[in-house]
Amino acid sequence: THGRTRSLVTAATFMLPTTAAWERWSTTVMETSEASIDLRVPPQPSYSRIVREHVAEFARTHGVGDDDLTHFLIALGEALANAIEHGLAETPVEIEIRIGPDRIVATVQDGGVGFAADVIADASLPEDSSERGRGVPIMRRCCDIFAVKTEPGKGTAVVLGRYLRTAEAVA
Repeated sequence: THGRTRSLVTAATFMLPTTAAWERWSTTVMETSEASIDLRVPPQPSYSRIVREHVAEFARTHGVGDDDLTHFLIALGEALANAIEHGLAETPVEIEIRIGPDRIVATVQDGGVGFAADVIADASLPEDSSERGRGVPIMRRCCDIFAVKTEPGKGTAVVLGRYLRTAEAVA
């Protein structure tokens, strides 16, 4: 199934929404990147696992340690789940992964409905009995780098990353 999995994920040119401040910030975050992979998948839950498997293989190949990778994949899974479930887009979800000497960074972008930015301002965990609302707090706790750019009607881009602690990344 490994060969079949590869055919389901296709390379894509990745573009962030255009605003000067966002472009400067995201360029600075990824400036030292030496290795990258771009994925584009249909907005269907079954593709989340495939993306995580490809990213895990790519990260291990470039020296990302297990602890860092585990935290990163948890956050990436949450970002993908949100893009698929809340984006409500028919267009593919685009994922860019960059690995530098000291960090791993992902950008997950959907072409969906977006949302009002104030929704993300309070990212505390919900009540224990709540079945929803844990995605953003989990992403923040698993990452050192976290940013969201969203606009109603224009989609959402999430940047998340982790400074590497357990192994040196090698490109």
